[in-house]
Amino acid sequence: MSQNFILEIKNLKKTYDYDLFKKPQTILSGLSCGFLEGQCTALMGHNGAGKTTTIRTIFGLIKPDAGEVLFKGRPLSRKDKAHIGYMPETNKLPINLTCEEILLHQLRVFRPQALKSRHYRDAVSEKLKEIGLWDHRQKRVGKLSKGMGRRLSWAQATIHRPDLIILDEPMSGLDPLGQKLMVSLISKLREENVSIILCSHELYFIQDLCDQAHILNHGKLVFSTLEEKDAESAPKPRHRLVLSGCDLSSLETLRDSSRLPEWTSVQVRALRIELNFQQYADAMKWLQASLLKGFLVVDFKKSSQFDEDFLIQYFGEERSA
Repeated sequence: MSQNFILEIKNLKKTYDYDLFKKPQTILSGLSCGFLEGQCTALMGHNGAGKTTTIRTIFGLIKPDAGEVLFKGRPLSRKDKAHIGYMPETNKLPINLTCEEILLHQLRVFRPQALKSRHYRDAVSEKLKEIGLWDHRQKRVGKLSKGMGRRLSWAQATIHRPDLIILDEPMSGLDPLGQKLMVSLISKLREENVSIILCSHELYFIQDLCDQAHILNHGKLVFSTLEEKDAESAPKPRHRLVLSGCDLSSLETLRDSSRLPEWTSVQVRALRIELNFQQYADAMKWLQASLLKGFLVVDFKKSSQFDEDFLIQYFGEERSA
């Protein structure tokens, strides 16, 4: 793998065998992937795909049966973990501490080299103002709303200025204004070239926030934008035409009678039919012919590897209990 990876996962394997009446359950099946330094990479997959196990393995909460985790090219050490920030999917903060106390404690534990201890309170004040909790700085966590708790979790994950930040469903529990703030905060980190791993089910955020994407399916890596870009046979950008008011049979008749180019792929979804083309000229011929035929054009655009319709095909069914 490239030396530009801040974090590498190599051949991770994990199997649980805790039930005498069930077969051993394999969670990670030789998982290998890398996260580029200075970029935001999505880590996605269905429930039970292995995302949480992967994160817990990174932090040493789970010992893998095989494989290793590398940080900046070396085995991840306890000292290295001080340079990683983590925002969990659910708020796990001491309910009896105030917002200010939690962030001060975070700094005293991690002791960031770029920040002197005499400046800790200034850093806490700046962070609380950034996330809109300055007026609630003396409020105990147990009195915060879920959205406020999510923002505080963000502050805890980032205040020690880590080189890598892992965000697990950062939009969970946020209202539209909270989501807008979170997008702004993540975008700001991207501008500062901070390395980010974004675990999310919210596919519509991925395109705007992420540079790369990995998708897990039952403990295996089934799609990676890095592999697609490196492969000689990487697919070219597709052009998508979505029609309604017709069926596949009528489209095949139109294709043959008008000598239209063959589509690369076709998907029938209820009342809509999606046609994909590699060449823009081919897509335009179909658009013109469809309009003349009186078909309803629902959508016409160039799709990418970050489009929801493209990514969703790699998601499998949830792992059964």
